[in-house]
Amino acid sequence: MATRRKPRSTAETGGARGLLARPREASLDVDGAQLARLRRACLALPEVCERLGHGSPCFYAGKKIFAMYSDNHHGDGRLAAWLKAPPGAQEMLLETSPEALFRPPYVGAYGWIGVHLRHCDDAALANLVGSAYRAAANKKLLALLND
Repeated sequence: MATRRKPRSTAETGGARGLLARPREASLDVDGAQLARLRRACLALPEVCERLGHGSPCFYAGKKIFAMYSDNHHGDGRLAAWLKAPPGAQEMLLETSPEALFRPPYVGAYGWIGVHLRHCDDAALANLVGSAYRAAANKKLLALLND
């Protein structure tokens, strides 16, 4: 009697990353310029690290995430950054700039904001990223800021 071989990967079984996985949505940031802008703004802050999270680049202040890159997330047609907002600031920010900001899925319920990267200049992006960093950073990291 032949023994049955156990599949080595989910690709062999047709699992999550195999035959049944959905095709990846087309990137809106073809040349990577918008990710480079976000990366530049985030990595200018003290002790920020970038790691892949949920399939996209995420930026951390210590152990806490403060910014996520979103490129056509589930085909939503947005090229954006999701940023942690200071407590109580989400509604005010969304009202002041509805063409550039939105409530992102998943984290929007926790006060985060979404920033359309193509509708936001470098100075405004750096300001929003700085606020997100301050909302997530601990006292040691906040002391390293040159404010």
